[in-house]
Amino acid sequence: MKVLLTGSNGFIGGHTCKWLRQKGVYVIGTGRHQESLAECDEYVTCDLFTSDVGTLLDKTKAGTVDAVIHFAADMRHEPYTVEVTANNCVGTQRLLEMCESRKIPAFIQLSSLPVIGYPVQHPITEHHPLHPPTVYHVTKHTQELLAEYANYTFGLRTVSFRICSPVGKGVNPRTIFPTFVRKALAGEDITLSGKGTRKQTYIHVNDISNAVYLALTTGAQGVFNLASHNLISNHDLAKKIISVLHSDSQIVFSGAEDPMDEWVWDIDISKLTQATGFQPQIGIDECILDLAKSFS
Repeated sequence: MKVLLTGSNGFIGGHTCKWLRQKGVYVIGTGRHQESLAECDEYVTCDLFTSDVGTLLDKTKAGTVDAVIHFAADMRHEPYTVEVTANNCVGTQRLLEMCESRKIPAFIQLSSLPVIGYPVQHPITEHHPLHPPTVYHVTKHTQELLAEYANYTFGLRTVSFRICSPVGKGVNPRTIFPTFVRKALAGEDITLSGKGTRKQTYIHVNDISNAVYLALTTGAQGVFNLASHNLISNHDLAKKIISVLHSDSQIVFSGAEDPMDEWVWDIDISKLTQATGFQPQIGIDECILDLAKSFS
């Protein structure tokens, strides 16, 4: 099997390249860097906003692929709304049209669970009402719609994954999980806003990579929640990290309000499990230890 993977130089893209190659998949990575930062069989530089997408595969040794995996995204927020809309939506449509014209049978992409906005139904299923909080999240939902259109109009098999909070080596260091791990390793206080009651579900990047592989090798079609069983509050996460890492850190409260206190991201993945057999394998303790190891 051969795949084209956009955004191969990114956090999730790099891990997925490695995972797929270990499964025997031939991976052609693409991105804006002149050289690949990930383990690919081939790499092609391309700006997905341009018409170069249509001839992208002509620059490869493989010439064709069995699927396109689309991870590249402009993740900026305001004031870059016009650029984000153009880059994400146009790039996705160009890839879908490439699939249609070249008879590539499958297209898999990453969406984002926060397209739902504030979680008002529990557990969160794929039928949860949508209220995208930013233009970036609007583009993620638009990408889902473009993929669905390509499916019912041209018969392209498409999968859009609404992912929860990813963790693993290389994750954005400014997010809560790696921040808490670094603080614990240094024995520094871990500071919480609000009451620390906001609950998030964390998924290890290897579980994401495995879900992508299962989507490739099954007949899955549609929009799926992609998450794990690692639902935990910010306060309990801090306590868990201190315990697992045998840290001397203390938990302190800043006194600042957390506007998302009491939010619960409890995610139903039964649709994905039924379609592909996916079961998350990496628990919260292993996520902590894996990230801590990457910092040492």
